[in-house]
Amino acid sequence: MDSTRTSPTPTQVPPPPDLAERCPSLRDLYMAAELEWSEGEPAINVYTSDGYFGAHKDHLALTVLIPLTAPSTDFEGGGTGFWAGNSAVGEDPRGPPDLVLAPAAGTALLFGGDVTHAGLPVAGGLRSVFVASFSTRTPASPPDRVHGLQMAPSVSPQFGGG
Repeated sequence: MDSTRTSPTPTQVPPPPDLAERCPSLRDLYMAAELEWSEGEPAINVYTSDGYFGAHKDHLALTVLIPLTAPSTDFEGGGTGFWAGNSAVGEDPRGPPDLVLAPAAGTALLFGGDVTHAGLPVAGGLRSVFVASFSTRTPASPPDRVHGLQMAPSVSPQFGGG
């Protein structure tokens, strides 16, 4: 074992050791259903006036956000807020984040799943964002979160995205 790598914590299960050889690219991982997705994702989240997505961590390896609408043209306010140091914050994101990004439509934001972030309240108009949070699948991955090229088999009643 490589001594520079840390052992998984009891809540982490590593992917199969041959995964990099079987699936050398992200596309290969997707096609082989070797990704575990956040519940209900990939998805398009739509925010109208006063709409927001509370502060949270995704707890997966990577999150990709791609705005589908343009700030100042399609909506006012909004954007994605980030809190430094993985701060514990309340779900209501009206408190000031350390950084707010509202990139142009089509510009990808990528960040690790342990970064505290939120979809900030939209003051007016309509904001839409493509979102996908994922990790490599492991034996501990819930079956309803490993669906590859098919639709997710179900979404819990608590899921409020869309």
